[in-house]
Amino acid sequence: MARYDYDITIIGGGSGGLTAARLAQSLGARVALVDKERLGGDCLHYGCVPSKSLIHVAKVAQQARQAAQIGLGAADLAVDMAKVAQYIQGVIGRVELAEHVYTKGVDVRLGVFRFLSQHDCAVDGASFSSRSFVIASGSRPVVPQIDGLAETGFLTNEQAFDLLHLPPSLVVVGGGPIGVELAQAFARLGTHVTLVHGPERLLPKEDPDVSQAVAEALARDGVEIVTGARVQQVRREGAEKVVEAQRGGEPVTLRASEILIALGRMPNVDALNLPAAGVEYSDKGIAVDGYLQTSARNMSAIGDVIGGYLFSHVAAYHAGIAVRNLLVPIGKKQVNYDVLPWVTFTDPEAARIGLTEAQAMQRQPVRVVRFPWREIDRAQAEAEPEGFIKLVLSAKSDEILGAHLVGAHAGELLGEIALAMKYKLGLNAIFSTTHAYPTYTTGLQQAAFEAYLASQSLQNVRNILRPVLSLRG
Repeated sequence: MARYDYDITIIGGGSGGLTAARLAQSLGARVALVDKERLGGDCLHYGCVPSKSLIHVAKVAQQARQAAQIGLGAADLAVDMAKVAQYIQGVIGRVELAEHVYTKGVDVRLGVFRFLSQHDCAVDGASFSSRSFVIASGSRPVVPQIDGLAETGFLTNEQAFDLLHLPPSLVVVGGGPIGVELAQAFARLGTHVTLVHGPERLLPKEDPDVSQAVAEALARDGVEIVTGARVQQVRREGAEKVVEAQRGGEPVTLRASEILIALGRMPNVDALNLPAAGVEYSDKGIAVDGYLQTSARNMSAIGDVIGGYLFSHVAAYHAGIAVRNLLVPIGKKQVNYDVLPWVTFTDPEAARIGLTEAQAMQRQPVRVVRFPWREIDRAQAEAEPEGFIKLVLSAKSDEILGAHLVGAHAGELLGEIALAMKYKLGLNAIFSTTHAYPTYTTGLQQAAFEAYLASQSLQNVRNILRPVLSLRG
C-alpha cells in the first residue's frame, strides 16, 4: 500500500476549506491546508465580513440623519473613509483571529499550489503527496470585456473596502446581491450612486415582489436605477469616468468619479494544473457528481469552484459531505439544496428559502400568504415598518414550499423556517410554538396564524363544529 505524506489535502483556506480541515483533523486524518496568501478566503477579506461591516456603518449614518423623526437632534455627519476602512479591517482581524481554531493540528502551507499527478502536488515548488484532496479554491470577480474599462480603471469588491476617500459619485454595474448591497451602502454614506443592470429587474433570481421591494428601498436612499441596460464602452474625460450603455436601442450616458463592477463570480481553476490530476472542468467550474466527487476518484470539489450557489454557508455544508465521503466511503451522502436559505443584506434585508411562487406553481397547486412587516409590533417600536413575509404553501396541506421575507433582521427568521421545512413540520409547528413578545419572530408566528385561519384544516374543523354549535342555539 502506498504511503502518502497526508491523508487529505485541502486547497483553499476559505469557509469551505477551513471547515473541511477542522472536520478531517477531528476525524484523525493527517491534514494539509493550502492557500495562496492567507487563510479566510474571499468572504472574510473581500466579501461577507467587510461588506456587512460597511453596511453597518452606512446604516448608523442613515439613522443619525433620521434621528429627528424620533425626537432626537439630527446629526450633520462627515464621513471619514480612512477611519471606516480602519474599522472594517478591525472587524476582519477579529474574525480572522477567531478562525484560528480551525487550523489546530493542521499543517498550513501558504504559496502557489499545483497538481503534479493524481496524488502528487507542489506548493511554491516544494512537492508532497496526499491520498485524497478537497478542492476549495473559491472564485473571483468577473471582469467583463468592455471597451476602455481596463484603461479607465474600476473597482470590484476586492478594492471597495480599502477606499480612503468617499467617491462623490459612483456607477455600479450589476444589480445582483453585491451590487445592490454596495450601491445602498455608498448612497447612505453620501455618494451619488447610479446602478446599471442588464435584466429588467434587480435581483432577478428572487421573487418579483422581493425585487420590487429592494428597488424601492434603494430609490428611497437616492440610488438611481437603470435596468434593461448593457454597458458598451467606458472612457475617461478629465476627472470623470464616462459609462456608455444601450437601453432598448437608445444610448444612455452616465458620468461618475468611480465605477464599481459587480457582475458575478468566476471559479479559481486556472492555476491548479487540474489536467495533471485528471480533474475535468470548464469556465463554469469543476464538474462534480451528487456526492461532490470530481472525475478523479480521490478528489472532491466544494464551494464556489463548482459553481451553483456561491455562498459561504453552502461551502461549509459541502465540506461536511466531501470530507465524510472521502474518509468514510461507506454510505456516502449526497448534496441536497431543497432547504437552502440565503440573504441579501440591503436595508431592509431580503431573505429567501425554498421555491418562489412561480416555481412552486409549476409543481403543484399552491396558496400564498402575505403578512405585512408593519404588523410586527417590534418593527413599529423600532421604526422599521417596511417589508413583508410571503409564504408559499401547498394548497392541500400546511407544508412550506418557500418563504420570502423583506424586513429588518429578516435573515434571522430563516433558521426557524429552515428547521420546519427540513423536517416537514409544517406551519402548525411554528404557529403552536410560543414565541417571546415583542420579537421579530412573533411576526413569523402571526403569519403562520393567518395561514392557519385560511387553511383547509381549519375549514374541516369548522365543518365538524357547525352542527354541534347549531344545537346550542
